[in-house]
Amino acid sequence: MKTKIGKTEIQLAIFAEALERLIKGEGKHVVTGTKLSMAQLAKESGVGSGTIYYKPYYEFRVRAIELMAEYNSGLNVKHGGVVSNKVELQTLRDDRDKEKRLKEEYRDTCGELRTQVKRLCAERGAVEHALYEATIRIAELEQSFEKITGKHLDEYFSGNNEQVVLLPRNLQLIK
Repeated sequence: MKTKIGKTEIQLAIFAEALERLIKGEGKHVVTGTKLSMAQLAKESGVGSGTIYYKPYYEFRVRAIELMAEYNSGLNVKHGGVVSNKVELQTLRDDRDKEKRLKEEYRDTCGELRTQVKRLCAERGAVEHALYEATIRIAELEQSFEKITGKHLDEYFSGNNEQVVLLPRNLQLIK
């Protein structure tokens, strides 16, 4: 019979993975080279800062404090932290500048596309109006043809009328 894994065991596994990442210096949410604390562990685990202090996690918390103390004692915070912070600050500034540039390019592109859409809408309106006028002109010509001949245009060409010669529409088909 399989035993169901409880929420506590799952949470402990998440805490253990996060602690391992922090000690290896591969944190996803915590900067490498910073002093480790329970708050950093909670942040890396993706839980609230008080979650790790619940009673079921006491043994893990004690073990984690010991491991973090070992890690922090071997860390030269004054020298390594400042250099790390300068490098990180520069990368953040570069990222910010890149995001600003991308945002400006996006705005320019959007502006160009908006003007293009406006132009295309105006052209479409002009073409639709020309089509409307052509349709009206065709209707007028059909009416005047019917007045002159006394027959509707479709009836006039349906019979074998040898007086009217129609040119083929596609001259390539005829050899």
